[in-house]
This record gives sequence, C-alpha cells and structure tokens, in this order.
Amino acid sequence: MEIRVADVAKRFGANAALEDINLTVRPGELLALLGPSGSGKTTLLRVIAGLEEANQGHVYFGGQDATSLPVQKRQVGFVFQHYALFRHMNVADNIAYGLRARERARRPAESEIRDRVGKLLDLVQLPGLEKRFPAQLSGGQRQRIALARALAVEPRVLLLDEPFGALDAKVRKDLRGWLREIHERTGQTTIFVTHDQDEALELADRVAIMSQGRLEQVGTIDEVQDRPATPFVMNFLGDAVRFDATVADGRILVAGRPLGFRPPQGLSGAVDLYCRPWHLHLVPSEQEDASGTITAIRRLAGARRVEVSGAAAETLEIDVPLDAPLQPGETVHLGIKQGFLFPR
Repeated sequence: MEIRVADVAKRFGANAALEDINLTVRPGELLALLGPSGSGKTTLLRVIAGLEEANQGHVYFGGQDATSLPVQKRQVGFVFQHYALFRHMNVADNIAYGLRARERARRPAESEIRDRVGKLLDLVQLPGLEKRFPAQLSGGQRQRIALARALAVEPRVLLLDEPFGALDAKVRKDLRGWLREIHERTGQTTIFVTHDQDEALELADRVAIMSQGRLEQVGTIDEVQDRPATPFVMNFLGDAVRFDATVADGRILVAGRPLGFRPPQGLSGAVDLYCRPWHLHLVPSEQEDASGTITAIRRLAGARRVEVSGAAAETLEIDVPLDAPLQPGETVHLGIKQGFLFPR
C-alpha cells in the first residue's frame, strides 16, 4: 500500500506544526520519520492516521483520497511509545480487541480470532503468554504485544510512534533487529517515528528528516549520510564542524589557502564547509588548513577523538590513531581531506 502526503500543513493556533509536507511512502517500505523533538514527526504520523485533521493538503492510501476518512476507516495499525495495553485484559484479549470491536457483519468467528492470536504470538516470538496480564510482562514483551494487536486487524499501513522510547538501551537495541525481521516477514508498509539517528539508520529503508515542521531531506541511508542536502541534516546526523570558505576559479579556499579537493560544478562565492571528524587529519605546520589547541582527548573503539579549540572555525573534533603522541594543551596543525559545501 502506497501512502502519499500532498501539500499538508497543520497549525495549532499561531504555531505551524507542519508546512507544505510532500512525501511518498512506497508499498512495503519501512520509512523512518527522523528529527528532534518538536520537528513535527508525530503530528505528521497522526495526520496520516486520521488522529489529527490537516489545515490543508491531502493524504492518499493507494489511489484513494483518505483525507476525510475517520480513523476507523483508514485501516491503520498504531503502536504508541507507552504500549497503551488494557491493564484489565490478558494478552490474548488485548491482541483480539480490535477484531472483537468490529461491527457484527465484519467480526470474525471466535475460533478464527483465537487462531489469529496464536499465530501473532508466534510471529512476535511470545507463544504461550495468552493468559498473562500486562503487569506480568517486561517492557519489551509489552511492546511486542502492542505490535501484535496492531497487526491483528490486518492494517493497510503500520504506524509506530517512538515505540522503543520507554525502554532501556539494551532492550531497544534487541528490539530493532526483531522489528526489522518482522517487517521483512510481513512486507507491511510501515512508518516509524524516532529521534534516535542510530535507530533510524539501522531499521529504515529510507529516512525522512524533519526540522521545524518541514522536510529537510528524504533518502536512503547512504544518500542522507553521503550527500546531506542541508546544513541541518549534516549537523543532525553526526559530529560536524563548519569552516568559512570561498569557491573561486574551481578551488575551495579556507583562510585564503586552497584545499586539496574540488567543489561541485557551478558553485562559486562564499560557502559554508562542513567536515566530519574523519575528514580532518594531522599535518606539518607548513601544510595546515587550520590549527588549534587540544582541549580534551577521549577513547573511541579503535581510535582517539581529539577536541581542538581555536581552529579556523569553532571547536572541532578529529579522529587520530591510538598511538598518536598527543597531549591536552598541545598545538596541532590540521589538514582538510574532504567536506560538504553549502551556499550561503
């Protein structure tokens, strides 16, 4: 099922939560809505579900304009951060709730409901827990039951609103792989809201990065990492430092010194140059593009991350080998191997 959002805007009073959102989710795709708190991700998810009404624009499910359809008729499965399980119902009844709540003509027989509950418990790898109550389950188990309940009604699209946000880091990491496996087995079109970059980049087929109610970039993991479309995307997806730079005569100049790589064709004038820690390296003083004083050194998995202040732009970080003989307070000279350019 393809989901298409066309020119959607949503305001709460004078505040614009969404502005001119255009987004297509491909059939069978797992798309992550990624962005900081307040960027509009959950509002967009709720507009797609029918839980919020857009002030303008349309939402299409396949070829059907679903904009005016109530939530009950959109056939979406929704999984919330805090599970939203019924405490007084056991696991089986929680999963079956959406089926039993249907009007009589569309309600499956009890034998079919029991069979579907059993299959869904197998799918979420929790067989035999039918009689337990939510209070008897761990946080990870409750979230699996919430997903089983969402899938029970055979939704056209599955919507997940920060489903692992209430769980500790270890459980969250375990559930990421499990959710990806479930998605591959079911082929369900899924939209997943998160503010966790690692979560989105590990789980999603594509990510839609949002800021202040707008879409900054939509693309595959490689596209947003290797070709960030805006400075916001560059900064949001990892450590980055900005240098004032100029493009002239096919060269990139920082503090008047040409760098060793070329700008894209057609770019000229004042630009912002953004670099990741691995875009920088130590060089002799006569080859420096920037310099500064080491303020801190910390261990990474296979390298050391060095913090340098007083460089050509701002405080920056650089990755160096474990055996690099560096100390806090030492002056270092840096070369710029690569970076991303954005016109001013």
